Amino acid sequence: MPANRVYKDSVFSLYLSQPERLVEVYNAVAGTNYPSDTPVQINTLEDVLWKEQINDLSFVLDGQMVVLIEHQSTVNENMALRMLLYGARVYEKMLPANAVYRRKRIAIPTPRFIVLYNGTEEYPEHQEQWLSQSFIVAEDSPVLELKVDIYNINYNQSSQLIQKSKSLKEYSLFVHMVNVGLSEGLAFGEAVTKAIRYCIAHDIMGEFLSKHGSEVENMLFTEWNMDEALAVTAEEARAEGEARGRVAGRIEGERRGLEKGEKLGFEKSRKQMIQALDGVLSAEVIAEKLGLPLEYVQEILKKQ
Repeated sequence: MPANRVYKDSVFSLYLSQPERLVEVYNAVAGTNYPSDTPVQINTLEDVLWKEQINDLSFVLDGQMVVLIEHQSTVNENMALRMLLYGARVYEKMLPANAVYRRKRIAIPTPRFIVLYNGTEEYPEHQEQWLSQSFIVAEDSPVLELKVDIYNINYNQSSQLIQKSKSLKEYSLFVHMVNVGLSEGLAFGEAVTKAIRYCIAHDIMGEFLSKHGSEVENMLFTEWNMDEALAVTAEEARAEGEARGRVAGRIEGERRGLEKGEKLGFEKSRKQMIQALDGVLSAEVIAEKLGLPLEYVQEILKKQ
């Protein structure tokens, strides 16, 4: 596997990477009124570790460093910690080498961390997550703190945020139309094609989809396939575990057999999942996403 991977844009990152759209979205989230031609410096990370996170954007606007991430699966409880690590890397990228050793204080952009949730599970319209919630020892005034604002941008006429941003509203509607097609039983490619045609016909992300329509299906499939693969792996492991458990006996024997079967089934499916992701994600990112030791993932990949 190559040491360096080419960054794959997502529909989200490609669509919102235009400065005027970023200004519009930030105005909606922060309640500001920056003009559309406000200078924006995009500084999204591009190294091997972070570029597997395809739905991220980082930019500086009027002295503020904004990290913007979309989540299409369940928002996890570690976003504040992830943003801490991400933000540190962005600052490191922005500063000259050895700048932190200068005696004079260095002025740095004020951070703002935003997650836009676009998944299928119920989620509040807005929720805050704090780094201190993860601390083992709770403190009234923690010496290190970080806040993440999480917004639900699922297409809903009652959502105040997407009503404030044309770009967010149109993107949300496009994703909604894809999900509608899937709920109607269409194959993924058919659902995306139908959504693209609908949106172009109704001038929803029209110019963008007309220009990038051939790329959109591949972009969405990469994201969707990752989430679906993880979900299917978990379901297959559970089903295989139950099957193995049933043959172990009844009552107490069945219970013990079920536990053993689940473990064996999960182990088999987990290995299959790791092998399936080889060539799509780096070993480091596979280990991070599946919560596994890097050495274990590398050993599985060597045996292919």
